Amino acid sequence: MSFDVLALSILCLLWAVLGGFSWLAVALWRRGSGVLALLPPAVVGGIGGGLVVPTLGGKDGLGLILSFLVAVAGGLALTLVGLYGRRVGHPPKAGRQGPTLPA
Repeated sequence: MSFDVLALSILCLLWAVLGGFSWLAVALWRRGSGVLALLPPAVVGGIGGGLVVPTLGGKDGLGLILSFLVAVAGGLALTLVGLYGRRVGHPPKAGRQGPTLPA
């Protein structure tokens, strides 16, 4: 029983790291602008995405590799939802427009 708990803990750690890697890709793409708060959702998305595959029946070697890919996709999905969800929920204030060009 303790070996099963250890194996599941290692898998959850790997899925969390893979979710963090997808967050890191978005952070590099955005040059760190407003993405620090999205690290926890990315880690949770990685673990949740990784758990989907064994739950649906993928319990062999292919299922393991698929769970790694889905963990990356889950982390990326929650990072992007958090990133673009803030824009939709909070429209810019009046008067905060971009720079104007001289006439």
